[in-house]
Amino acid sequence: MQSKILQIFGNLFHALAIWFDASLAGRLFNRFSAFLARSFADSLPGRFFVAKGTSSVWNESLFYKLLHLPVSLCRLIAGKIGDRWQEMAKSSCIVWFLMNWNIVSIRIYGFLFGSFALCYGALRICLSGPDLLEIAILSAVLLFAVFAVIINRSLKSLFKGSRFLTAFGSMFCPIRKDVDSKLFMKDPEFLLRPLAGILIGILFALLAFFFDVKLLLLALAGSLFVALVLRSVFFGVFVVIMVAPILPTMVLAACCVLVIISFFLHLATEKDMTLRPVPLGGFVAVFALTMVLGTLLSFTFMKSMQILFLHLAFIGFYFVVFQTLDTPKKWRSVLVAFLFVSGLVALYGIYQNFAGVSSTASWVDKEMFNQIKTRVYSTFDNPNVLGEYLVLMIPVALACICRSQTDGRKTIYAGLLACLGLCMVFTWSRGAWLGMILAVALFLLIMDKRWALLGVVGLLLLPALLGSNSAIANRIFSIGNTADTSTAYRVSIWRASITMIRDFWISGIGPGSDAFAMIYPKYALAGANFALHSHNLFLQLWVELGIVGFASFIALILAFMRQTLSLACYQNRGRLTGTTSIALTAGLLGFLLQGLTDNVWYNYKMVLLFWIILAFASSVAAPDFDPSNCEEGSRV
Repeated sequence: MQSKILQIFGNLFHALAIWFDASLAGRLFNRFSAFLARSFADSLPGRFFVAKGTSSVWNESLFYKLLHLPVSLCRLIAGKIGDRWQEMAKSSCIVWFLMNWNIVSIRIYGFLFGSFALCYGALRICLSGPDLLEIAILSAVLLFAVFAVIINRSLKSLFKGSRFLTAFGSMFCPIRKDVDSKLFMKDPEFLLRPLAGILIGILFALLAFFFDVKLLLLALAGSLFVALVLRSVFFGVFVVIMVAPILPTMVLAACCVLVIISFFLHLATEKDMTLRPVPLGGFVAVFALTMVLGTLLSFTFMKSMQILFLHLAFIGFYFVVFQTLDTPKKWRSVLVAFLFVSGLVALYGIYQNFAGVSSTASWVDKEMFNQIKTRVYSTFDNPNVLGEYLVLMIPVALACICRSQTDGRKTIYAGLLACLGLCMVFTWSRGAWLGMILAVALFLLIMDKRWALLGVVGLLLLPALLGSNSAIANRIFSIGNTADTSTAYRVSIWRASITMIRDFWISGIGPGSDAFAMIYPKYALAGANFALHSHNLFLQLWVELGIVGFASFIALILAFMRQTLSLACYQNRGRLTGTTSIALTAGLLGFLLQGLTDNVWYNYKMVLLFWIILAFASSVAAPDFDPSNCEEGSRV
């Protein structure tokens, strides 16, 4: 479906851009912009950001070799047992089935489900009596089993003809059209025959009858997920990134650990598996080391150990994501899925605004903002946290609009952007609004400097567009107003946190809110007697980890910006990968701007999302990444 409205606006803006370039003001503006670009390129910061390559000193250091020791050990094991593992996989029925379940005829699965339905139904009829819902479910399972037995095709061959199933199936195995598109595939010679499927189905029926069905289904689903992740690291990466904004933190951490284990198992059994050099590896490793040292010196050691586990799990997941997203096809499929999940999160937030949701009284100063009745938080615990997430995702939606090749896709991404923006309004998070403005402005300016003039005009017209008495205008103009209880509360905590830093600036007090809550009351000021964090990411890192942890984080951010801007923004900005990398960097800077007004790492989902964003942008900026093979890679 083509969007005529977007096409009209595109032609209008294109005509205005041509007119502006030909005008006297446009020529002066372009010359001034070129002068600034040359001045920046010749300056010390400019040379820093456009520098290419990395020093070999890091790769030759003892610290690098110690950190690389687990990888070196896995490569050594793979060289020793790689061939034996392949032979065992061929000779062992169980291992072979786990490795090749996708090419087994679904006739075997049909016998399994059919025997399960018949056996479980017979037990229910004879011993307790089934209800109508159970009869309907068992009938559906039996009908599926009959079709599976009749079809007698492998799961892999069913991928033919469906782009969605082909993309999904490629997570587990390569799909080759010349081989895997056959209508019928012959079962390989192994012991798992229909009789074994029948016996397994009977066993599951007995377990379902004598134990709780829900627990059994949960155990089977968990076992299946573990098996699939162990079979395919990419599948685990895809799922974790998809559900990162939705699932509880500890579940996400467990999934990240499972993906890391799967990665190292593949590394230890596949001697042909190659690894990509991680440009930010040294900076990330140093920051992780400061987390370990901060935990050892923590005032609440056991609580900080739990926080350390989360951080190390998410940092390890960053390395696995970087290694896994090594092709444009993988990178693009995960990015699109990640973006559409953000649309679902935004829609749920919009639903909360109109359906009503319980809000904490401390979220809004009712005396100053009596027009605000609800602040939405969607799948997160706090509207400010939801705003942090939206700051990261809104520039990505803009990038997809810019690089989509068809008007239909542009319309879809424009609708998704509208959902994200509307949900951002309903968070009523002033820090998130500032972060979003910075992120969008940076993205547009990097993509086309002429947006600067439009931005100036927009700022001048903003008061008239919002109106003097609107809730949005009152919320924006209250930024920095200490009469607002939220602002006054934050200022008091910032002052107390700075005093804490003066006493613990070297070692810090340890990661986590428990350590902060223990030490903070000794420094608390009037009006803010209790706090779980400093409401500022940078102050919080310094308080928790000391000067070394704070400096390593700043160095990591600067190195990330250097890598992304030099390898992605300047060289590949005309492609989807480069444009999205610019958007990710802009979103991260907006996220860090919000970090000046809040501890954006207080919710550990956001810690995981932070490392996911870094991995997305870093994988594109890696020298071995070839964006020329990426679909939608050219400018529209």
